[in-house]
Amino acid sequence: MFQFRHSIALHLLVVIFGFYFIVTLLVTTIQLYKEYENTKKIFYEEIQLLPATFSQGISDSVWTYNQELLESILKGVYNIPIVVGVEVKSADHKMDYKIGAVLDNESRPLFYDSQGRISQPTETGLGSSSLFGHTFPITYNGPAFKDPQYLGQVTLYSNERLVFERVKYGFFLILINSVVKTFALWLIIFYFIKRYLGKPLNEFTDKIKNQDINEPKPITLELPWSDKNEIQVLKDSYNQMIAELNAKRQALVTLNAELDQMVKVRTQQLEKAKDEAELLASTDMLTNLNTRRAFFEIGNHLFNEAVRSGDRLSMIMMDIDHFKSINDTYGHSAGDKVLATFAQTISSLVRSSDLTGRLGGEEFALILARTDEQGARLLAEKIRQAFMTVQVDYEGQIITSSASFGVIEADPETFTLEDVLAQSDQALYAAKHKGRNQVVCYSELNSEA
Repeated sequence: MFQFRHSIALHLLVVIFGFYFIVTLLVTTIQLYKEYENTKKIFYEEIQLLPATFSQGISDSVWTYNQELLESILKGVYNIPIVVGVEVKSADHKMDYKIGAVLDNESRPLFYDSQGRISQPTETGLGSSSLFGHTFPITYNGPAFKDPQYLGQVTLYSNERLVFERVKYGFFLILINSVVKTFALWLIIFYFIKRYLGKPLNEFTDKIKNQDINEPKPITLELPWSDKNEIQVLKDSYNQMIAELNAKRQALVTLNAELDQMVKVRTQQLEKAKDEAELLASTDMLTNLNTRRAFFEIGNHLFNEAVRSGDRLSMIMMDIDHFKSINDTYGHSAGDKVLATFAQTISSLVRSSDLTGRLGGEEFALILARTDEQGARLLAEKIRQAFMTVQVDYEGQIITSSASFGVIEADPETFTLEDVLAQSDQALYAAKHKGRNQVVCYSELNSEA
């Protein structure tokens, strides 16, 4: 039932026969109206023929004032099937007579019995209110008169109910004929629309509903005709759309694969660039040691670890002696080579767990985990002696230099990295003040004080 309510055949029939019913109703109404008007005209013509039969008798009875004869004639006229009322108006009003349904001076229907008295109507509806009549004069042609003498007039009434009764059978035949033809035509058109339009469309929609949305395929239809039509065009257009959709979907899959590969390559490039950027940010390019920022980040971490573990921690501050003179004498390129050589000397003597950094210019720093002041002093002395023996060859010129060192054993529970760095810098300053090229411990400054 649900499918039938949504059938395109039914909807088309509703639309088609809606208009067809309106047209049929209009044509049938016009046909019935014309039939009714034609029958009414025939009635009127028949009434007009009656005076030829009865006018002479009516004229004689009025001329002779024979009331009984007049009533007898008029009752005979009244009994004619097409007559519902008769009215005689004599010139002197002495022979006036009314029987049946007549109209008064204001065109209102009145009803008179056989005695000419007003009575209740015997008919209603069309028989009482839809009167129409024919009026003709009554005259007397006697031998004593040269011209006909006017005696009055007679009006014969009929009504539309009698007209309807005569055409009623024809009305019913016309209505039944219209209904039968409409119903038969409805069934015929419904069958063919259902077969040639509704069934293919239902098959088409069912196959579309059963399509795999991920892999739609072209469809075929069992059509009851072979010539080109709108449904075949719709099917071919759908199949063409599916083919284009599959082609674009495959192209999209290929494009997605290419994009995924490009994204992977780009991600690798970005990760590499990120690593390089982090390396540039944390590694001094000249000496390959940690930058000042990286040194402080890692150094704070080492201090926190020392606080948790309770291990010793020492720091060494280093500075190349008379470095400004090297730059002034040999140039900044020579100075850079001396800095790189000093960094290589440091790196060759420290452990992998030690943190080395270039704090700026010719200043370097070392944080030694699990190392006391004495161990730090011994390492500083090794670096000092090793650097003294290094000869830097710059454009055929041999450059030698030395370095000063400040050593401190840190107490992580008491001092921060910045505090320990400041204290080791004081020890370094003391080494410079004593003549350079030597190692001074921060504890010695306290003892000297």
